[in-house]
Amino acid sequence: MDSALVAFVLQGAALGLTAAASPGPLQTLLISEALIGGFKRAAPIAFAPLVTDVPIVLLMLIVLKQLPPIAIRGLSIVGGLYVLYLAWGLWKQWRAGAGRDFKADGTQISVWTTLRRGALTNFLNPNPYLSWATVGGPILLSALDQSTWHAGGFLLGMYGVMIGTMLALAMVFHYARRLGPRLVRVMLFVSIIILIIFGGLLMVRGLLAA
Repeated sequence: MDSALVAFVLQGAALGLTAAASPGPLQTLLISEALIGGFKRAAPIAFAPLVTDVPIVLLMLIVLKQLPPIAIRGLSIVGGLYVLYLAWGLWKQWRAGAGRDFKADGTQISVWTTLRRGALTNFLNPNPYLSWATVGGPILLSALDQSTWHAGGFLLGMYGVMIGTMLALAMVFHYARRLGPRLVRVMLFVSIIILIIFGGLLMVRGLLAA
């Protein structure tokens, strides 16, 4: 096998593992949804990067040098507000005794609703933009210089490992629900606090850099 192709696949896998294992709003949302509604409810969030990263990658590769710093700062503020909004929604479910895969009005939450939440969380988070601008983008361009197969290997390694790791995380917290409703509510409350912290940090980053 082409050693360069293997190297790009391994680089992608390393980046995918780092992205999935690093604490962030998307991971916290996935854990919260797994605690509330189980694996089936949380799983679509793992695929959110596939929805959001195409425009992010194109933006970073095409207009990176022309993108004003205020754009990233503004995105950070908007992303922080959205994460706080998610935390507020989870808080209301927690107070209502969350643990069933239902909204407050009794209707079941669809896969597309969960995927949309994950996609918006990822799209409004400045971290993927910075990651692609500083690490992922240069590696992808280097792979493209070799061939589209090398670029495809890099992306396959990255997203394969990222999605697989996040699905495993969702499964872990799906089974964590068997530890009892009291502990689940404690873990969900901790997730809400973490979302509030992430939301606040995103807003502070955007405001202090302005």
